[in-house]
Parts: sequence; structure tokens; C-alpha cells
Amino acid sequence: MPVWKAVIVPRIGRSETGYILQFGEIWITRRLNVSIGEIESRRHASTAPAAPSTRRAWLVTGLLFVFMLINFADKAVMGLAAKPMSETFGLDSAEYGHVASSFFLLFSISAVVIGVLANRVPTRWLLVGLAVVWSLSQAPMIWTTSIGVLFASRIVLGAAEGPAFGLANHSLHKWFVDSRRQLPSSVLALGSSVGTLLAAPALTWVIVHHGWREAFAAVAILGLVWCAAWVLLVRSEGPYGAESAPTQAAPVANAAIEDHTSYWRIFLSGTSIGSLALGFAAYFGLAISVAWLPRFLQESRGFSMTGAGNATAVFWAVAGLFILGTGILSQRLTLAGITTTWSRGMLSAALVFGGGLCTIAGVMVHSPMGSLILLMIGLGAPTSVFAITQTLAGEIAPVRQRGAVLGVGVGISTLAGVIAPTVMGNLLDSASDTVAGYNNGFTVVAMVCVAAAMVGAALIRPGRDAARLRTISSS
Repeated sequence: MPVWKAVIVPRIGRSETGYILQFGEIWITRRLNVSIGEIESRRHASTAPAAPSTRRAWLVTGLLFVFMLINFADKAVMGLAAKPMSETFGLDSAEYGHVASSFFLLFSISAVVIGVLANRVPTRWLLVGLAVVWSLSQAPMIWTTSIGVLFASRIVLGAAEGPAFGLANHSLHKWFVDSRRQLPSSVLALGSSVGTLLAAPALTWVIVHHGWREAFAAVAILGLVWCAAWVLLVRSEGPYGAESAPTQAAPVANAAIEDHTSYWRIFLSGTSIGSLALGFAAYFGLAISVAWLPRFLQESRGFSMTGAGNATAVFWAVAGLFILGTGILSQRLTLAGITTTWSRGMLSAALVFGGGLCTIAGVMVHSPMGSLILLMIGLGAPTSVFAITQTLAGEIAPVRQRGAVLGVGVGISTLAGVIAPTVMGNLLDSASDTVAGYNNGFTVVAMVCVAAAMVGAALIRPGRDAARLRTISSS
């Protein structure tokens, strides 16, 4: 006769409890407003052979921060070199927009493929592989005069960089428990802003004094240097990954964690749909900023190339402040006992909504400086949600499926990158003048942000969705 076993699992810092029941070899679990990530983190904390080194965890965070810094320097160099490169290849606005969009042609697909692969292959080696490929893909830019080679180089670079953010977050989550992941995740995302912040003036100087081809060579070398540092300093996957999962002989309270949840159920949950909508909107504005902001400043605001590079650096500094500030605020709210519906979900929706309002205000304001400030805030604020949406995805996904879930999430959100640069290019070519074309493009960004924020606010409920996803059928 099968034996029922029950274990009461108290919620840390709250009065709710959950239960896990065993009937023969079948586990039935029910949890009240608790994330999967929290349960798994507590399980790993109790079964790992030793507590993780905080110093080691933050060393990994620092290296992954640099990884994302170089990743976005690779993206930024295209926008910074847009004018001289377009002149070299004879590209008009629409053609340049197509080249910029080609970067994202395989970006989303590779994010999904590598995300699934991350469930089976150690992430530290996948990260090295990505960095090597994206560095080598820049090499043809040093000498080519062929538009075909230009397109091929951007497509391969996009394929190598597509999985970077999701994979880096998956690697990072192996070093921190769920309740303490938001700040390091935001530090990781901060690498995107700091990368462009540092790249804008530095690469602009290289372009002005040496040439745009040398700027591509510089970022390629940086990627290879990072690979060497990562291989030397990181020798393990971290204590909170699937590699640390206990065997079937583990305690009863932890066994249900290892069950597989349908990917369809994960991605059709309200939290997933809302997070993807916010990520899509944020990436729509980000793709416009990376591909068009320096050129916009030169053509619409009369900046010199050096001035545009410096102003672009200011924009990324603003974005960086939003990313870091939001990460600190979100983690403090979570640790204070605020549900992640509010500390992560509603906070993200508010930032994207506010970004949309500031962007449309920037279009309507006649003062050039006032318009520029509002556009910088409007485009910068939504970038802070990338880290939070990754944490939300990790909150509802089982640890053994987390790599695929994060990768697919990045893949779907970054589809915006395929669309946005081309939309801006086409609007510029069809507008009566350059200023009107840019204003039309930024208006589209604002509309996408406001719509996505409403979807996110209505659907993101991680506690509810985590409980549903963890209910295991007894049949």
C-alpha cells in the first residue's frame, strides 16, 4: 500500500505555508504565493556541500558585467560609425536601416537555440564560444568594401550576441539565491549602459583620429581578452544550478522541485506574456538608440561627430542610473516582504509607461535641449526592465529549464531589434524632412511602450503563476 508523506514548508518572513505530498513515486506540491526560484534556492542552500563564496559570486558578476560591456560596445560601434561607414558603402537612410536590422536576423533564433542548449552544456563554455565568434565576426570589417560581406558580418555577429544576455543571467543565477538575484542581475544589465557609455567617446576618438575600421578591430580584440580572463578565473558553474541538484535520495521536501513543467504552460502564463511585452517594448527603443541615436544627434540636432559621441555617452549614463537604481529598489522591496508582483512586475510596467510618456513629450516639446532631455529619459528608463524580466522568468521556471526559458524570452523580446531600425529608416525616407522623420519614429516607440506597459501591469502575477506551474498532476 503506497504511503503518503507530508512536509510543511514555512514561507520565510511570512505566515503562509505550503505542503509537499508523496504518494508512492508521485509528488504533489502546492505552494502559496511562492516563486519556484525561492524554493529551489532554499533547496540548494540546504543540499550544497558548502555555502557559496560571496567574493567568488561577485567576481563572476564582475566578469559577466564586462562581458555585457563588450557585447554592447560591439553593438554601439555600428551606430557611432554610421555616417563614415555609410559614405564608404554608399548607403542611404533606408539601406543603412536594413544593415542595422540584419544584425537581428538570427539574433532571436540563436538566443532560443543556445538557451535550450544551456540546459545541457555548461554555461561557462557557451559564454566563451559566443565571445570568440562575435570577436572573429568583426574581422572582415577591417578590410571589406563589399556590402554582401558587411551584411554577413552583422548577421554572424548578431547570431553570436543574441544569446548573450539570457545566457549570462542563467550563469549568474547559479551564484545567488532568488531573493538576492535582482541586484547582481541589474549590475549585469548595467554592463550594456556602461559599455556604450565608455565606447561612445573612446570609439568616437578612434574613428575621428584613426578611422572607423580600426574601431571594429578594437572591440574584436577586447572580446578575445575577456575570453582569456574568464577561462582563467571561473572554473565552476556555481552552487545554485541544476548541476547542484540533489539525487532522488534527497529529502522529501525537495523532490518536487526537479519535475519538468511544460514550456507552453510557462510561456502562456500571464507573467511570461507580460514580461515579454515589456521586454519587447524596451528593446524596440534600445534598438533605435543603438542604431540611430548618434546619427539623429548629428542630422536633427546639429551635433558634430565628437559631440554626438559625448551626448550618446550621457544617454547611456542616464540609462545606467535607471538600471542600477531600479535593481537596488526592486531587491530592497523584495527583501522587505513586498510581493514580486509589485517589486518586480508593477515597477517594470511603470518604468516602461513613464518612458513612453517622456518620449512622446520629447517629440512635442519645441525646446531642443528640453526635447533631448525628455528623449534621453524616455528611451533610457525602459532599459532597466531587462534585468527584472529575466529575474521574473527565473522566478517561475524550474532550474533545469531556466536556461531555455531565459533564452527564449530574450529571443522573443529582441525580435523588436529586427523591426525597429528598419521602421525608423523607412519613416525617415518617407517623411517631408529629417526632423519629421525622426519625430515619427520616436512617436512609434512611445506608442509601443505605453501599450506594452498596460499589458504588463494587467498580466504579471509571479506568485500566482509559480503556484500554478508547480501543481503536478498525480496521473
